Amino acid sequence: MGYIGAAHHHAYQDSPTPGGGGPQSFVQHQQHRQHRGYERLQHDSHGQFPLQATPQTDAGYFSPAAKPSGYVSVGPAAPEIGRHKRDGGSKFKRFWKSQWAMMICFLFGAACAAGHHVFYFTLDGKVATDQLVMQRYGTLLAFGAKAGLSAAVIIAYHQRVWVTVRKRLMSVAALDSLFSLTSSLAAFFSWEMIKVSKIAALLGLFVWIAPLTVVLTANTLQVELKPIHEKSMCPGIRSLNFTFEETDEWRNPTKVGKYFEVPIPFWNTTRRADDGDDDDWFDYYTGPGSVLEQTLTVGAFMGETLMRKNAQLETCGLGWNCSFELKFIAPAYKCTELASGVGSNPSNLTQESGSIAPPFNTDVLVPRGVNTYYGFTGGGEYSTTQINDVLPGGIPKGNRPDPKNLGAFRTEPIIWMGYAVRADPSKPLPKTRDSPDWESAFIPKIFGCENYEASYTVLFNYTSGSQTTNVTSLEYIRPVINTTYLPLVESQDDTADNITAIPESNYIFPRDKKRYRLTAAYHSLGLIARSFLNGTVSINKRDANSVPLVNTDAVQTTLLDLEANYFPHQNLQGQIQKFYTDIILSMLSNPQFSSVVWATKPDQQSGLGHTLQELQDRNDLKYPCEKSQRANVYKYHFRDLWIVYGISIIMALCGVIAGLFAVRENGGVTRDTGFSDIVAATRGKGLDKVNWQGGSQGMEVNKEVREMKMGYGFVEGHGTAQAGRLGVVGIRDDLKYGFGFEDDLTRVKRKGNVVKRLSSSTFSLRGE
Repeated sequence: MGYIGAAHHHAYQDSPTPGGGGPQSFVQHQQHRQHRGYERLQHDSHGQFPLQATPQTDAGYFSPAAKPSGYVSVGPAAPEIGRHKRDGGSKFKRFWKSQWAMMICFLFGAACAAGHHVFYFTLDGKVATDQLVMQRYGTLLAFGAKAGLSAAVIIAYHQRVWVTVRKRLMSVAALDSLFSLTSSLAAFFSWEMIKVSKIAALLGLFVWIAPLTVVLTANTLQVELKPIHEKSMCPGIRSLNFTFEETDEWRNPTKVGKYFEVPIPFWNTTRRADDGDDDDWFDYYTGPGSVLEQTLTVGAFMGETLMRKNAQLETCGLGWNCSFELKFIAPAYKCTELASGVGSNPSNLTQESGSIAPPFNTDVLVPRGVNTYYGFTGGGEYSTTQINDVLPGGIPKGNRPDPKNLGAFRTEPIIWMGYAVRADPSKPLPKTRDSPDWESAFIPKIFGCENYEASYTVLFNYTSGSQTTNVTSLEYIRPVINTTYLPLVESQDDTADNITAIPESNYIFPRDKKRYRLTAAYHSLGLIARSFLNGTVSINKRDANSVPLVNTDAVQTTLLDLEANYFPHQNLQGQIQKFYTDIILSMLSNPQFSSVVWATKPDQQSGLGHTLQELQDRNDLKYPCEKSQRANVYKYHFRDLWIVYGISIIMALCGVIAGLFAVRENGGVTRDTGFSDIVAATRGKGLDKVNWQGGSQGMEVNKEVREMKMGYGFVEGHGTAQAGRLGVVGIRDDLKYGFGFEDDLTRVKRKGNVVKRLSSSTFSLRGE
């Protein structure tokens, strides 16, 4: 380190100029010649000498290994600082100072930017958990992108600095600004530096604005309240399977857990007290069970499908909504419009077993009649009194044989529905029949509905504690009872059920046990629905806009429009079909019914008494569903992030390209602006000729010196072997690369084996 101290010792001495006089006269002499320059160092075969040391040079000094023929080494080699590390430990340092480091830093920054995008892209739309942690990870990637791109540009900036000082003459103050661009914002106030070194100034500016990358990308991942949807497997979902009614035995009911299953119908029997199990007796239908009546009646009153208690919590989970689709076989009403318009004649209802005429026409409806609603649903109804002389439980008195048609399902009643709709619901009704527009104010319609077995596809939706259902597909399979009712023909079969239908071969008898019991279940559901639909609603004869006369339980349902003075809904046909579907689906609210099964295991009755934890633990009972909730989710602003990174990467790429061109101009090697590089570049003895001290207590550089022009080239050294970091090697014993004033810079030319000093040449004073 002794030679460094020597340089500093001379730097603050008032050395005389070669021409005589003190330091002041030298300064004046330099200012007089500040526009003179010297040409760059030329080489007749390579075009120019390298700016920075190659692996065989050090800090701009020629080493013995690199000297061309004709060069003479003067003096023994001085010891080199850290020389013992160059063979091993400094490989990374040499690599870091190479042009590859610049490109690797750029690629690292671009990779961090891409990683930032991928990370935020994977979070987009997901529930916002660990928000602070995710933001920190994103900031870390943004910082990595900023650091990589900045490092690449800084390396490029260093190369551009050395190209500039080698090719341009600048004042000492401008050189200060040039070398401090990345560390001091005040450097940008040097107009001379910006004018002479525009590219280096732009590179330095990028380094200062690069931290904005971290700031501007921080807001590209936000949190917003949004519905989220996900496919999942939900526990506790029930479905319907009416085939369990075929095998249900009321004398020995099925028990699931702590509770017995409940069948749909009630039963009578022909079994006498002394009959054994193998005797000729059978059970026959009485009516719908009380539990079924209770459940379906509540569903009818509610006007929607009843929801099982805690169904949403069991199925969806806390805080979630969910939806799922069920497919099952159940009864459904198939409706056909038979008449529409004043005075129209209704057509017959065509059935698979024949056809039947409606029991009324449009004359019972307004405007010619008085009814706005006319429901007839009891034609051909199964009689709960099948035989008059019976014991308790419906056991016939007397000896066998019992009547042939005892308990037989002969036909399924048709829903005959007549109703009138208002031609213009926006206008008030005419007051009486005497009004001139009475006839045109109403449109009477008639339709018939037949009870069918059908294949359902139903979408269930649990949202905010309520349940909605939507039949997405309905395929009719067969009539529940495939006969046609003969209303004018009385039965002569020794029963109290005076019903006749054709063909009799399609009657369903109690001894056909499975079929009979399934039909009994379907009939019970239809019976409860029909009980609400039968009856009439009539207009007030004195004022059609006054309170109507109601004689039907339909007023307890949603089939009548209260806002339209109890007129039926415009689409009454579809409303009745939905009404029937809703009360059937209401059975799912009570898993104790025999027909309620697990959706994943339709051959297994669900029963009651299952805990929430039990349902969640049983994977075999989980059914496909779609869950949703309104939650805070991550929102990734892709465009904003890539605007920031796109601009940064393009600017950094331009900087790297500028750096690579600078390396090429520097002879294919890179150079830093570290302490050792600056010290090695300030070895010229011409720097000792001026008084550098100025300002307060000599702590600042003399103002006149700061205005003097300097450049980088060959300068005269101290002429001793100890002056170089290696042995002083060069054209002469005192000629080497370094900073110097205008008069001290020299260019050389090699001719054959002779390298000689040239005279007149000039440095460029123009900008880049």
